[in-house]
Amino acid sequence: MLRYDRSRYIALGLPCLANAALLVYGLELKLGAFPEGFIERGYWLLAAGLGLFGATAMIKRARDIGSSAWGLLLGFLFAAPLMLLIGVVLCVVPSNPDADRLEPAPEPATTKLWLLGGGLCLLPWLAVLALRYWEGVL
Repeated sequence: MLRYDRSRYIALGLPCLANAALLVYGLELKLGAFPEGFIERGYWLLAAGLGLFGATAMIKRARDIGSSAWGLLLGFLFAAPLMLLIGVVLCVVPSNPDADRLEPAPEPATTKLWLLGGGLCLLPWLAVLALRYWEGVL
């Protein structure tokens, strides 16, 4: 699927972006510093995976509204904190049915997709708890 409508983006992309930002800022991970321990590397891998999934959701949503995906990618390189604001704006902008002629407009999110989105909200924090437990054991 090359496009996400509003409901799919809110269910899948937004939780991943929010969790990635919370991991980076909440755990005070140092940007540019090589992670020293196994646990800190685990936090970074978790945040990077969530951020990558959220970025692909933003790109698919940008395709749905007719915007350029390249602008979003450059935004991640030069203004990462601003991208959270753009991620919230993408929730409000209506879809453009003629935006992408490669495939039809996506179907609205189903209950199964919303449950998956709820799992994406909770699952990373279970991984953080597991890493914290592992840190206490080591």
